[in-house]
Amino acid sequence: MAESKKNALTGKPVIVFHGDKGGVGKSTGACLFLDWALKRQMPVALVDGDTRNPDVSRMFADSIPTVQANLRIHEGWMDMTDFMLAQSERAIVISLPAGIGADLRKEGGRFLQTISLLERPLFMFWVINRLPDSVNLLNEAMQVLEPGLAGKVVVKNLFFGDEDKFSRWDGSETRKRFEKSGGLTVNMTELHERTVDKLFSDNEAIMPFSSAAMPLKEAAASPHKLTPSENMELLSWLQDNHKTLDSLRPVLSL
Repeated sequence: MAESKKNALTGKPVIVFHGDKGGVGKSTGACLFLDWALKRQMPVALVDGDTRNPDVSRMFADSIPTVQANLRIHEGWMDMTDFMLAQSERAIVISLPAGIGADLRKEGGRFLQTISLLERPLFMFWVINRLPDSVNLLNEAMQVLEPGLAGKVVVKNLFFGDEDKFSRWDGSETRKRFEKSGGLTVNMTELHERTVDKLFSDNEAIMPFSSAAMPLKEAAASPHKLTPSENMELLSWLQDNHKTLDSLRPVLSL
């Protein structure tokens, strides 16, 4: 994990959630990460780059400093820079929108320069499904971001199948290069669809996952009217995935 690069930087980390393709679960990964950071009482702020469907900022706008920045235009990258400067004491999570590859290639050099000038280490979480594009697009993203990365993580979204079903990633030359250069591969387990449907049924009632999860004996007070079993699914999902993120905490300078 590029130890010398990471250790040379003194600022709070910048953590990019990427995947380029729509529907891979990138926003879910970003929401899960922010939920974990709040649960662990880490100072964190959010840049939601998806102004068309800002589902990450919708979940956290009342909990942490948040900005919606249209990263499909240059002014949006400027807005993000201003926000990062204003939040110097917080780690910054950037949730990139789907199909951002071309814009990232255009803005990537200046973005890496900005991160370097801010003396913040940069990390990337790349969320994948089981299709070839998830692997191929990672190669393109790495061409842009690799020079500035202090660390990188591929996240298998198990919504798309069991861990051993990700054969395209597991057997790829891309994975071999990625992990040989210090990259890690982790899993994001699936949250049961009945629970998901209730958590997101009303945009006005969306809240951080841990706020929606009730202690087992208080399940009847669920703000989303989760049944005890649906609430238990959420509790177990959070426990599993927070444990995974706990294992990455030393790597992420948090």
